[in-house]
Amino acid sequence: MITTATESSGLGAATADLFRPAGGQLGKDEFLKLLVTQLRYQDPLNPMEAQDLAVQLAQFSSVEQLIQANERLEQQLAASEALAAGLNTTAALGVLGQTITAVTNRAVVGEDGGGSIEVEIGGTGGSLTIRLLDENGDEIGTREVGALGAGRHTVDLGSAASGLPAGVYRCEVVVKDGEGTRVPARILATARVDGVRYGSQGPVLIAGPLEIPLANVLEVKSIP
Repeated sequence: MITTATESSGLGAATADLFRPAGGQLGKDEFLKLLVTQLRYQDPLNPMEAQDLAVQLAQFSSVEQLIQANERLEQQLAASEALAAGLNTTAALGVLGQTITAVTNRAVVGEDGGGSIEVEIGGTGGSLTIRLLDENGDEIGTREVGALGAGRHTVDLGSAASGLPAGVYRCEVVVKDGEGTRVPARILATARVDGVRYGSQGPVLIAGPLEIPLANVLEVKSIP
């Protein structure tokens, strides 16, 4: 029995659905199976044009080349990530026992209820406010420090730590100029590195009660 063009079209659509992955895209194996099936069930009285076949073969070749290029890129990416991880590990071990200065968002309240932070203020300076927060982001202490110039300053926590038990707290600094515009500012921690912990984001330096990601380190000082 001769297969009609209508039957061929319906089978081709069914075959496409059969080999189409859940994501809606054809891989090279599915593409080749679909092409072979299409050739097998084509209408003998109306076969596929040679030009159409050449176009499909060219598409198949392009798909295969793109897949191979993607695989090579993935291999290069994996190698780069492994190299970066190795370099980070070497760098982290290299600062053991050294004194670092790093960006942080933590403040330490001592047993006596006191403590201080180092603040780096940009622009031309402004009025500083210190806020201590719990892990939910709720304010548990604040201190209006007042006007400070640009640069680095060591500031007591003062009333921000009043009544708080000893420990490490989230800290936020807000600096505004005379017009109420916020000025760039960040908290710095200077401490000796006692250990290294490896987490999902890479090496984390242990400096007393603080844990500081290696990427946050600004300065390393070798102190005898």
